Amino acid sequence: MKLKEAYENYSYNNIGQFRALSETLGYKTEYHDGSYLFHKGDDSIQLSLDEIRSKAKENRNEQRAEESKEKVCSFFDKNKANEPSYIEELRKKGISVIRWNDIKGENKDGFTIIDHNRKVCYTGQELYEYAHNTGNLLDGKGTKLEKGIMSDLMDIGEKKGKLRMSENGISVFYRKETLTIPDRILGHKLNKTEKERLLHGDIVPLDTKRGTIMLQVDKDLNSVIVRSSKEIKIPNVIGKTEEYDGYKLTKADKYLLANGHTLESKLMHSKDGYILADISLTDDKKGIQFSNIQSITEGKAHELIKEMRPKLEAVNPVIENKVSADKGRDMDSEFKEAVGKRDFETIDKLREDGYKPSEDYIRGVGKQLNLSDNEMKEVQNIFQVKPDELSEHQKQAAKLLDAASVGNFRVIQDIQKTGYQITQNDIKAMRENGVQENTIIAVQKIFGLENKGKTLGDVKLASSPKPDNTKEMARPIANTVNKMFNDL
Repeated sequence: MKLKEAYENYSYNNIGQFRALSETLGYKTEYHDGSYLFHKGDDSIQLSLDEIRSKAKENRNEQRAEESKEKVCSFFDKNKANEPSYIEELRKKGISVIRWNDIKGENKDGFTIIDHNRKVCYTGQELYEYAHNTGNLLDGKGTKLEKGIMSDLMDIGEKKGKLRMSENGISVFYRKETLTIPDRILGHKLNKTEKERLLHGDIVPLDTKRGTIMLQVDKDLNSVIVRSSKEIKIPNVIGKTEEYDGYKLTKADKYLLANGHTLESKLMHSKDGYILADISLTDDKKGIQFSNIQSITEGKAHELIKEMRPKLEAVNPVIENKVSADKGRDMDSEFKEAVGKRDFETIDKLREDGYKPSEDYIRGVGKQLNLSDNEMKEVQNIFQVKPDELSEHQKQAAKLLDAASVGNFRVIQDIQKTGYQITQNDIKAMRENGVQENTIIAVQKIFGLENKGKTLGDVKLASSPKPDNTKEMARPIANTVNKMFNDL
């Protein structure tokens, strides 16, 4: 191709790129008083700087440049970009790479890429920025990261690490020599239980200002990472419609789902009516799946909803705390305020400052401010409220009850591994202490017990009329499955 034709048809940004183009076509360049003379054998063309700049502006085609970058990313290997043999290999594919040692006294662009098939020129920096923003690794194999999914462990320069594509491009996570569990993540202070769960490899949900995030120790990286919503996707509410607010997942629910457990017999609403269903994550942890689906009448569903609603009227007992660490500071008021806000970080800070309320005081404040059983146990856990001296079996039973009360499934699994034989008395104690039914179900599964506990589907409602016809209790299940959850 003659340079005159390339001058008219190629897309290039500036004089430097046009000079690179002329070089790839075999032309030599001479500069004389504001003009370049390009010549090859008997063919020559003289162009002023203004003419080249004007034509560059006229010919610039961003669409061709984007198409070229996408194609080049599918085979370009950045680790071989300086090898002459690889440059020759690219030339056979219609791609020229011109490296600049010095442009106007500085290493400005590094190198220019010329795609002769698409007649377009751009800088190596542009190619690398495109690859960064689209998740292309430029490894010669066309490997492209899926947004939000962590890559396998690989060599990144002289270090080992992983990559993940996000809204801001590719993020790099290097392997650490020593595992360190941080005290805070995104403003949330990790408590002892959360740290222990992370150390044992569990996925730990945290409620932050950005919403619920999932933490886990990546064994390859030897560090705590935040799992993206593409890697673990757990909604806050399931089965919401205009008629029903849906089943709102608790922190314990999210922990169970993330770590492979099933939530059994949850009330939800579909376009075909109310149902009870078991909820679990799909194998890839990217979605919710349902099983054991039962349709129920609207009347029974409304009774269940009423049964599940928290008490709206708070009890206001007379509360007196006899222990306050700092007489010049009203720690009781600070404690009450923190409990009311469910601000466990501030509660833990009060403990560090020497505040130690009695167990009766904790229970009184919790009752006054309508704490759930799990929230109450969390406060008690912060202040390390412990049972009296017991036998070894009683200690294990107390430890199991305490772990079930706060949803610490790692401790529960450790107790099971010691050979402890769980009894129905343990299950009874959990119910009497307000342990959530889904937690009890999970405990039974860990110990290999058949689930004999009540579920929402088994609840006997005092005001529920006995149906005259049992067919009213169920809709065709196939029809329910096919049409449900269109709003999820």
